[in-house]
Amino acid sequence: MQAKHLFALVGLCAAPAVAQSGSLLTVLQENGFTKYAERLQTLNSPALTAGPNVVVYVPTNAAITNNGNSTIARRGSDEDDRAGALYSVNAIAPRRIRNSTTGTKKVLARDLGCTPGLVYESWLNDPAFVNLGPGRNQTVVEKHISLAAQPLVFTGLGASVKVTGDDIPFSGGVIRPISGTLTLPRKVSETLPILGADRFLALLQSSGVLGEVDNRASITVFAPSNSAVRKAGTLTAAQLRQHILVDFPAYTTWIANGDVFPTLGGGSVTASVQDGIISINGAKIMASDAIVTNGVVHTVDKVLTASTPTTTTSPSTVPTSAAGTAKPLPWQHLALAFIAIAVAAATGRGH
Repeated sequence: MQAKHLFALVGLCAAPAVAQSGSLLTVLQENGFTKYAERLQTLNSPALTAGPNVVVYVPTNAAITNNGNSTIARRGSDEDDRAGALYSVNAIAPRRIRNSTTGTKKVLARDLGCTPGLVYESWLNDPAFVNLGPGRNQTVVEKHISLAAQPLVFTGLGASVKVTGDDIPFSGGVIRPISGTLTLPRKVSETLPILGADRFLALLQSSGVLGEVDNRASITVFAPSNSAVRKAGTLTAAQLRQHILVDFPAYTTWIANGDVFPTLGGGSVTASVQDGIISINGAKIMASDAIVTNGVVHTVDKVLTASTPTTTTSPSTVPTSAAGTAKPLPWQHLALAFIAIAVAAATGRGH
């Protein structure tokens, strides 16, 4: 069962052109987001004082009702409630996001603007749901897809929700309505079956590679579909490792034509971006940006064959969705703490 939770996401991008004097709570109540406002009040959430220049993703009343009273689940320990008071919110400085073939390029969030695809870093730092390396919180991806008037927000287990309306200004930034609650990221082993990559998961497990894939910080998994694995037959552990990028969660919004990525197997793979279609060594990404605890998973249509092992340096980027897959925070606070200070499209950290 997918555990979905009410998250508020806070970003540095898309600050309102005209600020509104009302507080977040007041503007939520005035615009019909009463159920979410009630949750914030009940939890005394830090989101109530979020700002300045932030984006808060808010599920509509209907979305909360449809998810029922079990939307906010607990992990079964009162200690989680106490731990909620220990987490802190930190504005994250602009980071280097890419090492290009012509050298390192430093891009600031303010220089990027609000593009069709953005990566937001949230306030979620519970190690049960994030393992991206020291100081890195969990992420979500917002991007446009073909035939959709509004962008989608991609989160865990290959799930996504729609942006349902225009931004609504409040004193600390803007409220961005969404069609449903967001799904917490899980480990790769819990995510692959939902993405239709059971066979790939079974091979990772039988080869002894799964433990590292589940637990290594900041990775990207290119998971061949069940049909692709069936056609390929048996794969060795060395071949499986070529499907894992190391030290770099390659969200699709950060993949550029010609990018070369080092793999867990010691080789490298090359990205091709043509007419919006991303391929990795000839394998097309069929479903993208399923957020996992330690990075991101993309489903591809064939098994990858990597180049000869090299010493290629990975792009300096950090933690785009595949639907269609400090100290722990309590589940109640997690539900509202996926409140993200965005490093809009520039959530990467240089080496």
